[in-house]
Amino acid sequence: MDLALLALFAALVTAICQSLTDLGTKAATREADDRAILAAQWGVGALLLTASCLIAHPGLLSAPGATLAEVTRPNFWTLLAWSGALNVVAYALYIRAFRLSDASLVAPLVLLTPVLMLVTSPVMTGEQAPPLGMFGVLFTVLGVGLLDANQANGKRFNFAIFARDAGARSMIATAVIWSVTANIDKLGVQASTPLIWITAVTIVIALCAFAYWAAGRRPAPRLRTLRYALGAGSAMAFGNTVQMWALTVLFTPYVIAIKRLSALFTVLASGRVLKEETGGRLLGAAVMLAGAVMIALARG
Repeated sequence: MDLALLALFAALVTAICQSLTDLGTKAATREADDRAILAAQWGVGALLLTASCLIAHPGLLSAPGATLAEVTRPNFWTLLAWSGALNVVAYALYIRAFRLSDASLVAPLVLLTPVLMLVTSPVMTGEQAPPLGMFGVLFTVLGVGLLDANQANGKRFNFAIFARDAGARSMIATAVIWSVTANIDKLGVQASTPLIWITAVTIVIALCAFAYWAAGRRPAPRLRTLRYALGAGSAMAFGNTVQMWALTVLFTPYVIAIKRLSALFTVLASGRVLKEETGGRLLGAAVMLAGAVMIALARG
């Protein structure tokens, strides 16, 4: 099979994994508290990625310090600290969003991240977006207004829900943080390797998540109540690993654009799997996806 075609398939697998993470997170909020979900997701992800990293870099077992020195640059640790701290907050808000609102409403809001990166990227990485990116912004904003259209309110466009819905506000805050951490991820990969970076970030987030859970002084949850969280964490870890490989073959904007299909997958599946009332949200997600693709291609 052609390597580029295989990488395109890998990017599609990444989108499916992200959608499974969304659906698993929503299902998990019906059985466990947010802190336990956060710790479970990132704990299992850290275990899986650590195993992958040790296979790819066996020197980490015999001489971890020397091996890390070979594959990282001095700014790696500063970037890792910032990414870990910000992502813990982002994923806590991400889980809260799914607890408070329908997955079909909040999942597409992550498509606001490319729009926000038009502001953060020039500052952090020096990347500028040409006019096509501006058209992408218009499509994304239009899609946001359509997410709650054709509902009981009878409106064609409705932005008010994002002011009054707590889950939507949490996901918008997540998108804001991700617009910063996405740039940190790019700098982090440049300061190490894709697998080393994603593994290190996952471990840091997992450690912070366990500390956050322990600070709540809650009794240990039963394993059965965390089954969806563990499944979501496994899908997230596998998807992140596959994405890192796809990035080594394809241009980053192409991989990210395909990954954004997860918003459509989540909206489609939430009606059948989670029994949510999706209404006209598929149209809104599709328009937002078109805007995100425009921005991704413009950044390429």
